[in-house]
Amino acid sequence: MADSNNHRVAELPLTPHPAMTRLRHLVGTWKNEGAVPGTSVYRMGLGGHYLIQEFETTTPRGRTLTGIEYVTWDEDTQTLRSHLMADDGSNFTYTHQVDDDGTHWTWFGDKGSDNFFKGQLSEDGRVITGRWQWPGGGFDVVSRKTDG
Repeated sequence: MADSNNHRVAELPLTPHPAMTRLRHLVGTWKNEGAVPGTSVYRMGLGGHYLIQEFETTTPRGRTLTGIEYVTWDEDTQTLRSHLMADDGSNFTYTHQVDDDGTHWTWFGDKGSDNFFKGQLSEDGRVITGRWQWPGGGFDVVSRKTDG
C-alpha cells in the first residue's frame, strides 16, 4: 500500500470508490466478545472515502488498548486497505474484503496472509461470528451491533 497518493493529485475522485459501500453495514457501535473483549465504533468520514473505527479492547494479557483505524480503497493494490494505530505504538496495515454472502475477510498485511480473520455476518446484519487465525494459534470472536 502506498503511504500517499501525492502522485495522483490531479486524478483523485470526488466520490468514494464503489467498494466502500461493502462496509456501510459496519457503521454503528459493536460489542466484541471473546479473547479480546471491547467496543468498536464505526463511522463513515471524510465524504465517505473512509470507514473510521475507534476501538477500546482488553488484550489477552489484560492490558486496555485504544486505537483508530482508517479503511479506504487503495488504487495501488485494488483492495480495501487500512491503517490501524493504537496507544501501544501499533501501526498496522490490513487488507479487507466482504463477499456477497456476508463473509468478512481481514488479512494482516496483504491479501492471502497466513494471519487473518474470517467471519460471517448474520442475516439480520447485527452479528459477526468468526476467528482470527495465524500459524500456531488464533481465537474466536463474536461482535454484536448495539445500536440502530
